[in-house]
Amino acid sequence: MVLCVFKNYVIMARDNAPIGNTCPTINEVISNMESAKGEAEYIRKNKDEDSTEEANTIISELESAINDMENIRNDNVELRQWGNDEYERAESAESDRDDAIRDKEYLQEEIDELKQKIEELECELSEVP
Repeated sequence: MVLCVFKNYVIMARDNAPIGNTCPTINEVISNMESAKGEAEYIRKNKDEDSTEEANTIISELESAINDMENIRNDNVELRQWGNDEYERAESAESDRDDAIRDKEYLQEEIDELKQKIEELECELSEVP
């Protein structure tokens, strides 16, 4: 079972998800971005004209990157759910196929038995004067 924190919810994904759990990597990247953002905010507070502009650019880029990472996280959650749904559909289809094969085999046995019975009855009829 894979756990992921998403918008303060813990999401449990089955191991058969089509992609691995990317949440820890996303969390690490966001943490690094937030750290860099904090350093840029420090530069902005201890300002001179060049450093303030540079800090503002860094902060803006990091905020955009953080939003992009959250969008990736959302997409991954949806992709994982889609994969699990597809897995369940495939399992159900395989089960239906297996049931149909068993039914066919049973019905074939029944047909063979009835053919044998017909042959026996035809043989009995041919012996009747």
